[in-house]
Amino acid sequence: MSGNDRPEKLSKKDVEEKRIINYHDFFWLLLATRGFVVCFAAVCVYHVDLLQGFVERIWDMLLSSWVFNSVYFETWFTTFTYAVIMHTYPVALHKIPALQRFKIRSKVNVANWSPQVQLVQQAVWYMTPLMILDTFLVKKYCGVDPKMWIEKSNEWIQITRALPNKAPTVIEVIFQLAMSILLYDAIFFFIHLILHRNLYLYKYIHAYHHDHGDINSFVTNQLTVSERLVLVLSANFCLKIFRSHPLTRTIFVPIFVFLLVDNHTGYDLPIGLHRLMPFDIIGGPVKHTAHHTQGSRFYQPFLTYLDKLLDKGYIKV
Repeated sequence: MSGNDRPEKLSKKDVEEKRIINYHDFFWLLLATRGFVVCFAAVCVYHVDLLQGFVERIWDMLLSSWVFNSVYFETWFTTFTYAVIMHTYPVALHKIPALQRFKIRSKVNVANWSPQVQLVQQAVWYMTPLMILDTFLVKKYCGVDPKMWIEKSNEWIQITRALPNKAPTVIEVIFQLAMSILLYDAIFFFIHLILHRNLYLYKYIHAYHHDHGDINSFVTNQLTVSERLVLVLSANFCLKIFRSHPLTRTIFVPIFVFLLVDNHTGYDLPIGLHRLMPFDIIGGPVKHTAHHTQGSRFYQPFLTYLDKLLDKGYIKV
């Protein structure tokens, strides 16, 4: 593969171009944050009945909303969520002076970001194919009477979704979210690896995602139509495998989008998710930035176990 087809391989010095930071200085902050997360989880477990009541009230409220009942809701909500996260989280990182020392590469700045016109174009490119699918495909959610699917199939154009009347349990939501993200992480690792190893696929499908200067959050959505569809359909497949409730699917969107955007921020925060989780379980912005600068490692979007197996030669593609 020629150098024009793959990201330029930079030196280790370039990849680690940032101020030397001793992250051991943030040990107590990291420990306190972990303690807070554990305590919060414990409180949720202790008050699971209250949490379940909240989930049921939220579901009843959503069922009464015409927007939520629309077949286009998930496409609209994903686009809206991306726009909100993109214009809050990365902007906050760039606007807070104390966080600038945590840049992985010093050249990451607001000037690298996409203009608003380009963002609107990306939104149109993202929504158009998905809304076409929404218009003609019947959405089949777990907990819905199959007779309703048959009725929907008799309609040429879909306008509303057939939704279950019953809310999911808290345990169901947590299980479906966790397993869907884990499965997507594994599936997209192999897709991503193949896109890099195959010259044709890389050049015509994936190279556009690596066609940028220093990494920044707007690169998250810098995808060809083909790759965007693969990403969305893969996530949808994983949710379907675990029979995810529509409420789970709704909660999945901001979590999924945040993880993707966070990977492209270019910041190694001392209490970032990749540092909160022990044993180097999560790759985070550090490894994903290295992937964008080197292009030959760290294909797993969130976790690291498959990348480690690949490095050790246990995975052959």
